[in-house]
Amino acid sequence: MVILSSCFQSASQGGEVNSLIGKAWYEARMPHFHTYSCGPTQEVAKLTARLEQFRTAYEALAGAQAVASPPINVIAFPDHESLEHFVALYHGQPMNVSGFFHRSSDENLIVLSLADNGSGGLETILHEYAHLLLRRNEQFWPMWLSEGMADIYATFGVTGDHAVRLGEPHEIYGKLLGSESLMPLSALFAVTGNSPEYNERERQGIFYTESWLLTHYLMVGNPAHRAHFAELTQLLKRGQNPEQAFTNAFHTPLPVMQKELAQYSRRDRFDFLTLAVSANLLTAQPLVTRAIGPAETCFRLGDELLRVGRPDEAESLFLNAKTLAPASPLPYEGLGLLAAERGQHQEALNHLKEAIRHGSKSFLAHYMCAREMLLLSAPAPDRYARLEGDTAAEVQKELEAALTLMPQFGPAHQLLGFFKLMQGEDLASGRQHVNEAIQLEPENPAYLFTLAEIEIAERDPGAARNTLQALCYPYIDDRLRIHAQEMIRNIGPVAR
Repeated sequence: MVILSSCFQSASQGGEVNSLIGKAWYEARMPHFHTYSCGPTQEVAKLTARLEQFRTAYEALAGAQAVASPPINVIAFPDHESLEHFVALYHGQPMNVSGFFHRSSDENLIVLSLADNGSGGLETILHEYAHLLLRRNEQFWPMWLSEGMADIYATFGVTGDHAVRLGEPHEIYGKLLGSESLMPLSALFAVTGNSPEYNERERQGIFYTESWLLTHYLMVGNPAHRAHFAELTQLLKRGQNPEQAFTNAFHTPLPVMQKELAQYSRRDRFDFLTLAVSANLLTAQPLVTRAIGPAETCFRLGDELLRVGRPDEAESLFLNAKTLAPASPLPYEGLGLLAAERGQHQEALNHLKEAIRHGSKSFLAHYMCAREMLLLSAPAPDRYARLEGDTAAEVQKELEAALTLMPQFGPAHQLLGFFKLMQGEDLASGRQHVNEAIQLEPENPAYLFTLAEIEIAERDPGAARNTLQALCYPYIDDRLRIHAQEMIRNIGPVAR
């Protein structure tokens, strides 16, 4: 069925969506996942517990800091036909996916069909969730390593109270290894997010297969190589290109590694890793459920549509929610987020203030309210001046409210630091907030610019230079790197 991008336009489509909204929806909440569904409670509980197990195991392996992020919302549709109405469109038609993970600073979202939640469907979700967990390395990891490592984690399984299994082979990769030749490693290492090997369907297969194969060989197939993974990451972080870092870390020339990999690809079977973790993964997680009415259902589904790039359908649901529950803050929050997405800043601010007036407890509503006030105060795009009086007090109040509701929300820490820089007041506190944002979202290099600006304002050019040097590595986006280099030139040499 084709879903038009402008609206739920046909009567049949509208009827199907209205029928879905009219079902008995509920929220099932565990410590780190909030699942919204109208499907069988037992299936939702099993899915949410599985996601909690994965997160707990990763935290035990990589440390608590590695998983810090806003809670993850999960929307679990009862069947694939319902899911089709809520996926991104490609050439006007819904993409053919069994589930997806949408990542952003303010909300991480998993969307899937319970009917498709077999091992393959869940592997897709775990692959994408692994990218979020690995985000501290992905800014300098080459594409093959990011995708290969996510594939290793995607086959996660619990084998005991304190044991997990990683790295089981993917059936489709075995078939491709038998029918296609491997890419030269130099070509594999050169693939980026803009490469045809990453984006074109007919060329993706061997790229993903070989990325998994090489990662699997280094992690599972050859224990001597596994010990050098940390060294590879450090060399990449220092700015070595992928070929240099790989050769230096594993002490193996690429032609030799190519032969080893070709031989490994011809194996009849692949082993997997069994790892011990400190946490008891089979301990029952507390599950709290609550019924949600049609208005909140409209908001949740509208928010999902907004995040997959279908704003007109989202607007229809937000307006429906407003009709159903005019005293609820949720419709105004949705309409505010929608207006902000469209660049309608005054309209966004009006809606967000209504949401807060109606008692919103959303950290995002408070943050976006402050953000829209700052955008409206700018005399020109990207030009900000000190605020006076009630407006300044209100911006600070809303940012502090956002952080009270969600202390681990990086964008609010960054914006509060920027606001203090703008005001020229309490720069030490501003620096502390920006440093917190950097710790929470190390993959966001733009935060370093705010930190450098604060350090310049504090008359500490040496610290500013050091901060900006982290943006001058080859793996940093060209535009950001050029801007950092220009700022360093403007600072000039540090006095001795």
